[in-house]
Amino acid sequence: MQDAEWLVVGIGWFLLFVVFLILIALARYLAPKEYYKEKFDLYECGVPFVDEAKEFNIRFFIIAVLFTIFDVEAIFMYPWAVDFKELGVLGVAELSIFIVLVFIGWIYAWGKGALKWE
Repeated sequence: MQDAEWLVVGIGWFLLFVVFLILIALARYLAPKEYYKEKFDLYECGVPFVDEAKEFNIRFFIIAVLFTIFDVEAIFMYPWAVDFKELGVLGVAELSIFIVLVFIGWIYAWGKGALKWE
């Protein structure tokens, strides 16, 4: 880029920052400052208040972690697909190793029963 183009980008970022500061200042000074007891009370929705922690099914967490792992795999594969021709045989070998490792992880999770929902 030319220096003039970078100047335009810099001015844009500066104006964005100034508008951000102005909006934060306006919100702080124009917001209502009435504090009353009911505002800070617990919200009652008809469910009785329970002090102890509720039981949480760990399968929700396991499914979320597995989804995240396989989602990140897809994110790592996108740049490879974009530069497929430039990477050559070494790039294909690296991605093949990556896919095999993730597949082994999937087989392990399946073998442990992490994907069963009973």
